[in-house]
Amino acid sequence: MQVARTYQTAVNGDDWTKACGLRTERYRHGSVKECVADNAPKAESPEPTPTESEFPPLRRADGSVVPGKSTPSATGPDRAKTGTVKASTPQSVPAIGDHPAGTGVRVEYTVTWPDSTTISRKALRVVRQGDTWLVDQSEDIAESDEAHGNPVRDALMRG
Repeated sequence: MQVARTYQTAVNGDDWTKACGLRTERYRHGSVKECVADNAPKAESPEPTPTESEFPPLRRADGSVVPGKSTPSATGPDRAKTGTVKASTPQSVPAIGDHPAGTGVRVEYTVTWPDSTTISRKALRVVRQGDTWLVDQSEDIAESDEAHGNPVRDALMRG
């Protein structure tokens, strides 16, 4: 359970060095360094992007102007805040596809934006490699998984 909590906390905090270090090589798709490069937030481009005023407005066939897409405000958050990760009791899960048999753990945390809060639920497949436990799979737990009585197993057996 501790590996699952630590892993999800690292993912939520964009600590990809830690998160990738807690993944199996198969789940990383290569080295830790490659995993970090694939997942870490990309730096802003130093080149300025064109502003809306540099382009004529889009017009419909009737001549009306198509409104532009809203963009995040300069004062609002660019990502949600996540709460403390809680983990459930581990359970055995069988192998499926490329995923080996392992232990399924449900992790939950709140996701808070300025005007809403939701709960995110994920199922993590954790496997033992030598003396180390590593995450081999992460799946969102859907409402349909919840309805069947074993949401962790159902979510992990999809992928």
